[in-house]
Amino acid sequence: MNAPKPPLPRPPIFVLVFMSMFGFIGLTLLIFVWSQAGDFPPLIFKLVASFIAIAFMAMGFGAPITMLKARGDWSSTSAPEVPTEPPVKGYRCPACGAGLGQQEVSPSGDVKCSHCQQWWNIHAAGR
Repeated sequence: MNAPKPPLPRPPIFVLVFMSMFGFIGLTLLIFVWSQAGDFPPLIFKLVASFIAIAFMAMGFGAPITMLKARGDWSSTSAPEVPTEPPVKGYRCPACGAGLGQQEVSPSGDVKCSHCQQWWNIHAAGR
């Protein structure tokens, strides 16, 4: 049925630290812009800098958290169904779906299914 997804490999710590540095840069920018006394920088510059800082924080903190969450089975989505049997290669009986196996086929393509005992033609059935 639904086999559990294998966990993803652990991301290297330097990748997590490097990406989180962008989040700290955004946090520093946000604190710096809003902690200035007086009317400098003007409000429009504070707002633009805040949006840039929020984007840095979202990417800098969001990507490592997402990588860490993807390792575990914390998501509520179900895994796609994995077939339990390997697919049968070659021709299949159109009536029952059984594989052709090692049966003899006439020169015109007629074969009798060993499972359901019905005659069918491999040229008419298609692959």
